[in-house]
Amino acid sequence: MSDSKIDFNDIEQWAAEQWGRTCLGDKRRTRRAVKLGEALASQPGEGLPTQTQSWGDLKAAYKLLHETDVTHAALIRPHCEQVRERAVASGAKVVLQIQDTTELDYTNHPRTVGLGRIGDDHGRGLLVHSCLTVIPTTATPQIMGVAAQQVWTRPERAFTGHETRAERDARAKESDVWATVVEEIGSAPLEGVKFVSVGDRASDIFSYVRKARANGWHVLLRVTQNRVVTSADGMRDKLLDYARRLREATTKEIELRGRDGKPKRRVTLKVSFGAVLLHAPQIGSERKQAAIQGWVVRCWSEAEETGEAIEWVLFTTIEVADAAQALEVVEWYSHRWLIEEYHKCLKSGCRIEASQLQSAEALASLLGFKSIVALRMLQLREKSRTGGAAKATEEVPREFVEVVRRKFGWAGTLEQITLREFWRGVARLGGFIGRRSDGEPGWQTLWRGWQRLQDLAWSLQMKT
Repeated sequence: MSDSKIDFNDIEQWAAEQWGRTCLGDKRRTRRAVKLGEALASQPGEGLPTQTQSWGDLKAAYKLLHETDVTHAALIRPHCEQVRERAVASGAKVVLQIQDTTELDYTNHPRTVGLGRIGDDHGRGLLVHSCLTVIPTTATPQIMGVAAQQVWTRPERAFTGHETRAERDARAKESDVWATVVEEIGSAPLEGVKFVSVGDRASDIFSYVRKARANGWHVLLRVTQNRVVTSADGMRDKLLDYARRLREATTKEIELRGRDGKPKRRVTLKVSFGAVLLHAPQIGSERKQAAIQGWVVRCWSEAEETGEAIEWVLFTTIEVADAAQALEVVEWYSHRWLIEEYHKCLKSGCRIEASQLQSAEALASLLGFKSIVALRMLQLREKSRTGGAAKATEEVPREFVEVVRRKFGWAGTLEQITLREFWRGVARLGGFIGRRSDGEPGWQTLWRGWQRLQDLAWSLQMKT
């Protein structure tokens, strides 16, 4: 979605846009892919037997997912290309490319072949690294789509033999995926828009930062390595030590998501910043590389102020010349949770881990569909949480607002119904109760409600 309008009602057209340009070795496979994508998006939380309409469709779906030309990469490539095109044409000055890795757990599917080690090496499954394209806006971040996605299996046994440092440096590593995604998306535009790759502590990799800069990208990552730097006054130092000595420049209030039984809450963080020259590691294949100019931004609070000590030490290649720019960098990093929500939607909303397909290749092909369906669900949920008191009729078709008003017997005109009221009504159609302790509607209730709303709107249209 490239604008603020809701565009979820024509699912057939949407599926054609996502998979209608796939190159699968046969035009009939492309048509089948569009049909299967439409079926998966119509009932994202169900299994293939429920999502397909007949035994013939189910057999065709299984056959498609096992075709050698129907790969995960082939299925998502058109979507990823469209996302880059829309991002460049959006007019935004900054485009965040938010990356993260997750595991798909198929340990309880012993018949599935081709899986690799996950977790503590006793589990079996797939590793997935995704990149979401997000435009940071004043009101709420705009999710453009999946810019890239890598899926692979870890070998059954970790390397245990002896190897030299040169051999270890030459061996492919899972951490290479961060730079691989940058190179897959391609060089940043020469002017007009900045691509900023955002990552958590797993992205604190010098080679990744260097390769991103070589492709014209900027990076924003959370620091975990206490690397050697040269500070603005020309003194050599350690990055974390230097960051923790910087004086407070400003403060920022943020909302911490609830986790480990703790409710979400707002806290005020202190913010400091400073320029650094990041030196290459002293050993390894990167040791001869030139230092990289960057800035460190630290956000923190004391335990007695917020109930727990909080600290983010961020490194970025985007210039941070004043407190306002430091706050902007912190705001960008705070959007990183969207990639976690996306992976959560893939697992809980689309139930990708419940699939009973019996080969890793077929599961990867199914991921080529569900990764885009999960994005659609995430966009819908984010839409449901924005808008507030805005008029619902300005964002969604009037007939949809009319259906919700009639269903729940709301008084007043359509123009008096707010977006928040509309989406709460949609969630109620999907089974959301709306008690004070229930919080915001989740994936399943919103999606079920949206599907039922379309059915009711169609019935109303047929009657009139």
